[in-house]
Amino acid sequence: MNNTNTSTVVGHLDDLPIGGMRLVKVDGRRLCLVRLATGIQALDNACPHEGYGLTQGYVRDGVLTCAWHNWKFDVATGACIVGEENIRTHTVVVGDDGAISVELVTSSAQDMRPTLLASLRRGIESEYTGQIARDTIRLLKAHADPGELVWEAIAFGAPRNEFGWGHAVASAADCLTMLDDHVGNLRAFPIVQAIAGLAEEARAWPPRQLPDPSAATDSVEAAFLRHVEAEECDRAQSAVRGALANGADRGDLARWFGLAVSAHHLSYGHGAIYVQKAFELLDVLGWERADTVLPHLVPAIVYGTREDTLPYMRPFMKMLRTQDLRLLATHASAATPIEPSAATRLRASLLNTSDRTAALADGVALLHAGVGLHEVLDVVVEAVSERMLRYNVAGERDLSDDFGWLDITHGLTYANAARWHVDALGTRPETVQLVLFTLFLAHWTGRHEWHSGIGPRVDTSAFDGLDNAALDDAARALRRDSLLDRTSSFIVHAHGVKTSVAASRESKCCGSALPLAAARRFLDAPKMERFVAATVQQSLDFLSGRAHRDADTNSEWDSIAPAR
Repeated sequence: MNNTNTSTVVGHLDDLPIGGMRLVKVDGRRLCLVRLATGIQALDNACPHEGYGLTQGYVRDGVLTCAWHNWKFDVATGACIVGEENIRTHTVVVGDDGAISVELVTSSAQDMRPTLLASLRRGIESEYTGQIARDTIRLLKAHADPGELVWEAIAFGAPRNEFGWGHAVASAADCLTMLDDHVGNLRAFPIVQAIAGLAEEARAWPPRQLPDPSAATDSVEAAFLRHVEAEECDRAQSAVRGALANGADRGDLARWFGLAVSAHHLSYGHGAIYVQKAFELLDVLGWERADTVLPHLVPAIVYGTREDTLPYMRPFMKMLRTQDLRLLATHASAATPIEPSAATRLRASLLNTSDRTAALADGVALLHAGVGLHEVLDVVVEAVSERMLRYNVAGERDLSDDFGWLDITHGLTYANAARWHVDALGTRPETVQLVLFTLFLAHWTGRHEWHSGIGPRVDTSAFDGLDNAALDDAARALRRDSLLDRTSSFIVHAHGVKTSVAASRESKCCGSALPLAAARRFLDAPKMERFVAATVQQSLDFLSGRAHRDADTNSEWDSIAPAR
């Protein structure tokens, strides 16, 4: 702390009785002057909670209470007794003539940062969003690096995810990509959203200890993949840590994780998405932090649901196993432009039939014809965007249906993750399989239509004819809006962030406004957010012996699906 201001006379001892308070100003700053039996103290008048004046409160036994929300402070030290944050005190001098002078206590940016970082960590650990926000803004004003602030929460939160990486860390990666959408102190919006999500997800969970790095071998990649497949989490984590300790680079680890998540249709696409976000996060924060980020990603992959082993994927998987993925990769490497009629056929297979293998057959035919993986993903994105635009939101209030907005958005975010993996690994059998999995999920996102029907397609004319600059503006507005507390549940908020980022990227890749229009509809539309009522209904069903709605029963779908 530095006293950089001259003393200012603010009153006289005779005018301030013991136990009394008075509002004074020094260099334009409002202070609360308090006289105790032990002397006179000066504190910032604004309560750290919401900025209300402390002079409207009361002092008792050396404790100042804010009248608005009952926060309490030790008058002598400014320490917070009830609440989240201490309050600054200033130097008081009483002259021989009884004049009271106050000298403001200020600090340089460099002096403030260690104290503010410690306060930010306490806010993260306690999930005090107000403290997190205030310290973030103060640190930005002290020229702190935004990534360093988010890292404080990642370092705290990543080890505390019960089953490894979750939506909070992935959302943090997306929030960091939004920094360029904001200027100056407004960068606090994406930073605090990232940190608050991490704090919420991690609070009260103990940290998971990582195993020691394994010794180097000549076949670490194969060992890692074998451990993942066998659900040997500790050994897989140990292999990753050993590889990092022995200098494995970004490309090596991106390949390992990419191969792991393409082996299965994993957790509704979460596996591929989390890997994408982990590496994007390290691209911002630095590869030297990989030993924190990547080992805690492993449990999410090891314990992820291998949906390709479940009954609803059997028809798709039976056909997929007959395909020569190596040959498909060779053909797709030609990256032949897609014929409009072939794109239309694949789009129709994804949108307008209940046949779970039709889209796979059409996708395989495209790859055999030399169409590239990116071009196939373009059609997937277009189809899922169309489905989002025609989603019947009445289904959000069907408590017996385990499907909603979040399920549909995964068709878009999974495709974006698959595109990232193709860029990272190239066209190879594993990325071919991953792209083919996106066909399944894009089609499977239509299962709500089997029960709720197809809703009226929303008007997208506002997006017609936009040039590149206008598309960029629309994408930026979409991303900003995803941060503005449009939802009440963190899981829905995280999907809003993730979908807005994916839609922005896919719009640029496809040269189309359709993903932006779809994501905009998701942000603006009614949606189930708390899931409490739905969980009660599912519990009633479970305890009465009723099973989940059988997704293999398509009688309702057959009545509305157009013939193929």
